Amino acid sequence: MDNKLGTLYIVATPIGNLNDITNRAIEILNLVDICAAEDTRKSIKLFNAHNINTKLTSYHKFSEKNKSTNLIKELLDGKDIAIISDAGTPLISDPGKYLVNRAIKEGIDIVPIPGATSVITALSVSGFNIDNFKYFGFLPRKKNEREALIREICTSGITSLVFESGKRIGKLLGDISKQLQKEVQILVAREMTKIHETYYRGTALEVVEQLDSSEFGTKGEFVVIVSAFKKFQEEGFTDEEKRIMDLLWDSLPQKEALFLGSKILNKKRNFLYQKKINNK
Repeated sequence: MDNKLGTLYIVATPIGNLNDITNRAIEILNLVDICAAEDTRKSIKLFNAHNINTKLTSYHKFSEKNKSTNLIKELLDGKDIAIISDAGTPLISDPGKYLVNRAIKEGIDIVPIPGATSVITALSVSGFNIDNFKYFGFLPRKKNEREALIREICTSGITSLVFESGKRIGKLLGDISKQLQKEVQILVAREMTKIHETYYRGTALEVVEQLDSSEFGTKGEFVVIVSAFKKFQEEGFTDEEKRIMDLLWDSLPQKEALFLGSKILNKKRNFLYQKKINNK
């Protein structure tokens, strides 16, 4: 008879305040045989606070590929394993994808234990339209990749969220202010659920001023949310745009021409119609 496989639990832990952990998370962390933690030095504080005595093993971004192999062996031998990150829900800009993917291939049960996540926590107090939103995590270090994502955030028209460290928050806000429409509102959340929890609201430049005048400076961890905004820039209508609309207008029924023109030129159909009938 085949040995019973273990279960892999993806356990959310507090993003700051150690009391923000669920009873179920504590129960599971006590029951599993091994807990893979991003930083055992940080996780031991949580374990001590809630009298959890399970064995901790290190599992961070530099070791996750190698450690995943050993953890899969333990799971195949019937051991139950939990994975936790330093804060919040594992795999959200944190290690874990290699282990989860290996577990899926091996037919191992994977059970999420939901709880805190800084993404939803920050969005919930933003006051912005969050029916749809984009999550970018930490922006890449490479200049071209970083600039491309900032450009996408500043032109998407959809509420967007990124993580940033205190060392780079000033540069990020400066780069955003150069590309973003001046009136667009943003929220910067610092150290959520911790002692120095603070929220800064306004335009990018206004938030920079608030941070500069803060007694805490740029210390801590930050979540930056750019609110949804109208992305259509309808002031101008270039000769090339007019040429494209003339071709569409002459080749297609009016409704289809306006629909396709809106997609190609990234402008509203009403605007294109007014430009066309006014011969502008």
